Amino acid sequence: MSSRFVSKLALLLLPVLIVAGVSLSRVSAGEKHVVTQKGKSFSVTELKVKVGDTVEFKNDDDVSHNVFSVSKSQPFNTKMQTPGAESAVTFTSEGTIEVRCAIHPGMKLTVQVAK
Repeated sequence: MSSRFVSKLALLLLPVLIVAGVSLSRVSAGEKHVVTQKGKSFSVTELKVKVGDTVEFKNDDDVSHNVFSVSKSQPFNTKMQTPGAESAVTFTSEGTIEVRCAIHPGMKLTVQVAK
């Protein structure tokens, strides 16, 4: 390949690469929300997020927790979270997600996921 051909190809592709770069910069990975567990309860009882957002469940309690979803549209289970542990869940579809603790049945959180 001649250097002249490569230079012409680069000039032709430059506008495409610039436009692609601008388009990619507009795509975000989603917001991060933190829900702590303290006093055998969640820090909030309701949370509104968007599809693609991540919720970090952080155990600030002095006891273990096991956070899970009872909703079929977004199943997850953090398994055993010892004090100080963190688990992140990314919400991938719209809907109402009911979150509980397997160890402490009084712990309830509703996550509303919208586009």
